[in-house]
Amino acid sequence: MADEGETPFCLDDEQRARVGDCLRKGGLSLPPDRLKRLIAGIEASIAHFRATPPDGSFRDAHDALRALWALAEDDDPPIGQLKARLARLPAAARESIGRRVPTVMLRLLGIDLGGPAGELPERAFDRFLRWTKTPEAVQLPEPPPPLPKAMAEKLPALTGGAPVSLPPLVTALRALSSNGARPVQGRSRGGGKRSGPRWEPVIMGEVRGAGTARHRGGRPANERHRQLVMHLACDWLNATGEPPKPGRSDNTGFGDLVHSVFAWLGLPDDSATYALRHYWRISKAVKARETLKDFLRRHSKEL
Repeated sequence: MADEGETPFCLDDEQRARVGDCLRKGGLSLPPDRLKRLIAGIEASIAHFRATPPDGSFRDAHDALRALWALAEDDDPPIGQLKARLARLPAAARESIGRRVPTVMLRLLGIDLGGPAGELPERAFDRFLRWTKTPEAVQLPEPPPPLPKAMAEKLPALTGGAPVSLPPLVTALRALSSNGARPVQGRSRGGGKRSGPRWEPVIMGEVRGAGTARHRGGRPANERHRQLVMHLACDWLNATGEPPKPGRSDNTGFGDLVHSVFAWLGLPDDSATYALRHYWRISKAVKARETLKDFLRRHSKEL
């Protein structure tokens, strides 16, 4: 679904009629409620596409998440700045958070964001972003009951100070912006000397300064187009109950829908064809993968 901060996109009467034409071309007829669901999904997918920032490089995403992590780990994290940085994250950083956010929110805070099983990371992130704008996200937890006077007097000496309560938003971002931390060797100071080791967050599988930078360039420039096709395919499946039929032209119902949506967005004429080609190539590769059951059966025979 589209985020509250995204500019809504509403299909006009001509575009809604076009959706009906695409369904008929695919040999499908939907009752009014499911047709409404399909149109709402298409509008949300278009709104998400329009609001998604440029992809950028792996380094851009890594740096943005590291900056978010450093800000969240501050002794007094600025809520406004955290929200602003979160809203400006590159697409790859949003996906990184979106893949983990349902599990982290439920296990860490007991908060169910309400997303369906298998929800795309981009939409899971949008759902999380909407939650950050609710009062629940910044409300401090209820303070624990007061300790006995004798224990309270010893508490600062035992813990270094009174425990600090954090808003759920800060707790969530501390966990979502990284996958833990690792010690990193200090920088060389010349003459065989190094500065002291430091802890660095593990972000998107890599640690700055640990010599693991495997990602050099950015993602393909048309990755947003490919994601749009994936979102539209999910919308089609959720509304019709049937996966779209393969085809990169507008000869199929789903292909016609993709070409129509790309035209409504003013995208280049050939961009829908290329995005569909990539989508079906990936789908074919996924279907061709050996299942775990077949893998175990084959290897048991070899043994």
